[in-house]
Amino acid sequence: MRRLFPRRNHPPSHGPRTASPHPGALALAAISTGLFLSASFPKLSWYPLAWIAWVPLLWTIPHVSPGGAFRLGFLAGLVHAGTTLYWIAYVVQRYGGLPLPVALSVLLLLCAYLALYPAAFAWIARRWLSRPAWWAWGLAPAWVALEWVRAHLFTGFPWTQLGYTQTPLLPLIQVADVTGVYGVSWLVVQANAAVLIGWRFKNIRPALAVFLCAGVALAYGSWRLQTGNDAAGTAEEFRVGLVQGNIDQSVKWDPAYQAKTLDTYEELSRQLVRRNRLDLVVWPETAAPFFYDMEAGPTARLHETLEALKTPLLVGIPGVVRVEGAPKLQNQALLLEPSRGVTGRYSKRHLVPFGEYVPLKKVLFFVEKLVAAAGDFQPGKEPAALPLGRHVLGVLICYEAIFPELARDEVRRGATVLVNLTNDAWFGDSSAPYQHKEMARWRAVEFRVPFVRCANTGISAVFAPSGKTLADLPLNTRGTLSATLPSPGPITFYARFGDLFAWLCTLTTATLGVYGALRNRRTP
Repeated sequence: MRRLFPRRNHPPSHGPRTASPHPGALALAAISTGLFLSASFPKLSWYPLAWIAWVPLLWTIPHVSPGGAFRLGFLAGLVHAGTTLYWIAYVVQRYGGLPLPVALSVLLLLCAYLALYPAAFAWIARRWLSRPAWWAWGLAPAWVALEWVRAHLFTGFPWTQLGYTQTPLLPLIQVADVTGVYGVSWLVVQANAAVLIGWRFKNIRPALAVFLCAGVALAYGSWRLQTGNDAAGTAEEFRVGLVQGNIDQSVKWDPAYQAKTLDTYEELSRQLVRRNRLDLVVWPETAAPFFYDMEAGPTARLHETLEALKTPLLVGIPGVVRVEGAPKLQNQALLLEPSRGVTGRYSKRHLVPFGEYVPLKKVLFFVEKLVAAAGDFQPGKEPAALPLGRHVLGVLICYEAIFPELARDEVRRGATVLVNLTNDAWFGDSSAPYQHKEMARWRAVEFRVPFVRCANTGISAVFAPSGKTLADLPLNTRGTLSATLPSPGPITFYARFGDLFAWLCTLTTATLGVYGALRNRRTP
């Protein structure tokens, strides 16, 4: 393959030398990449933009030094993170009690951290300019490697993985049962590199490879959709009902409002079971605003509701455990069955940093004083797939749904349906609930199991194993829904082997990096 870009300070072989772009144009290109990426995610969901979003930043690479590429990548990442995660400032200001300038500073710090990944990507692209094959075929694995690191480093934050932009393309995302979201991220970045190479250097081989890979992925997805198990009505029919109470977060824990909250969930549940024959009723995260077994009155009332419904109930509720003699909070889900009481319990394992606990507490000792709402929760220790008749419930609480490894743990323990209890009231009417819901949808596709998402203020939904929406309730709506769940499919490649694709991309990137470093050291 011929050189993709001319060496700096040398005229290009294919035409006359051109002047370097103005620094303002370079910055504008980086900003465009950040905005295009953000527009690809909900609420806007202009997902076709993702296929060209990286092109403006990649265009700048030949015109700057490695350090300049890092800075432009950082700018693109800062713009992208800021315009996608803007709602974090709202959350920490309203519910954390921080002044607006401090809340904006918290958002800026998080965005600066996340911007390091696009910055590293741009730096890698600049370092590989002199190696055409690496540039054409190595950038996509490099991006996947960076996404995988971000998903695990410092407890992990995989909120805006690039593949999630393509959620509306249901046939394309079926490949997730092999590669997870990383396979689609790889394809999108590969397409961006191919667009730039084809447009500027008339080299269509990378574009042909992208068309081939996309064609294979779409053919596989179409086959999976045709031969999948989205149809309900099997011998093991399982019908669930979801209750969306739409309780305002500002009053949810007000003792004076406790009885009214229980009234709301009880009345909605009674209406739900009167209209439908159900095998399970689901309430969202911390729907019951009291400590089970520690507050006798509300606990007794919950059991009275259970017996009146004559239907098993899965409810989110706070719990208390003792750790070294000291009481600790836990974010729990209880499975209750009529006449039997509690038959299963799950405690949230992946807590929200600075929301449910303060990481590095000895170092960040001042944070608890700043964020009055920061809890001191104790994480659960293991998955707890909960048996219910012939079915097994794999429970994920809140943003645990964006971590595929947690869902994989549940499925490998025998879960035949994944249930996500969440409370997105924290996010208000921002894009966060929409982003959260679309990421959760992928867990159904990855593991070929139905996915039930019950949210306090919405968006509650039931997804088939293909990711298709079977039923949903809009944001900020009080109501109920019911759906008959399809049977789960056979255990998937992704369930068996996890992030093997991401591991291969990481290994490829590391190998190229080490080889390049050794080669440069040997070059006089």
